[in-house]
Amino acid sequence: MNVNRKRFSRCWILLAMGLLLLAAQGCTSRSSKRTQEDKTNQSTRTTNPLERQLDGGSYCVQTITQGPPPATPIHFSNKENESDGSSKDFEADLSGDTFDLTFSERHPATNFDRKLNEDFAKVAPPTPIKDGFAENTRTNHYTRSDQSGWRVGPNSVALGGTPWGLFVAKPTVTRVGTENINGYDTIKYAVDTTHQSQLAKSAFLLAGGLKDYNITGTAWATKDTNCILQYVIDFEQDGKDGTVSKTHYEGAITKQ
Repeated sequence: MNVNRKRFSRCWILLAMGLLLLAAQGCTSRSSKRTQEDKTNQSTRTTNPLERQLDGGSYCVQTITQGPPPATPIHFSNKENESDGSSKDFEADLSGDTFDLTFSERHPATNFDRKLNEDFAKVAPPTPIKDGFAENTRTNHYTRSDQSGWRVGPNSVALGGTPWGLFVAKPTVTRVGTENINGYDTIKYAVDTTHQSQLAKSAFLLAGGLKDYNITGTAWATKDTNCILQYVIDFEQDGKDGTVSKTHYEGAITKQ
């Protein structure tokens, strides 16, 4: 990861923290004299699946694994591909009380990658470098009896292989309809920032040091738990230096 990408990742984290802080302040400043009728209406709005908003930070790989063992094995696939040739691929299988995860990564090889290969050549297999790209694949096995690991596995997929960070920008999300996907009742959402003003995008633009960006695509969230079951999202960012980069995200769940 180059310096600019590291900087942008750190900015995402700082922006998320700032938004959370503002949200907390907003909550504490609300009047404590809300009537019982208002409370009842608020409760109705949040529990009605047709009124809920898409939660871009909640993914079904987390929700399903933390529930009871599924009747049939489930496969989770989450991919991220960038315009510079970099990619991440998370392939996981949930069967009963086991969760097997294979993570594959590819990025332009750096001098740091080559240096690591030299330093650890005698104690560990080197990271393959092919056609200028460093490639790495790791496999992990988790069991439900290991409560800590059981959370780490699915969380690593959600945090490392999904577009959750893009939803910090609060992109425009529109409910399209309902759809049954692999036996799950879902609500389909369209995500599109192409019509958002620069003012609406200002916080994310400032955090990333960008001239402009756009987030477009589709996401399906389960009606009962409101977790994202499937998605196809594209992110394009225009740097102030004239550079343009694109990232494509895909995620799906299939019953085996």
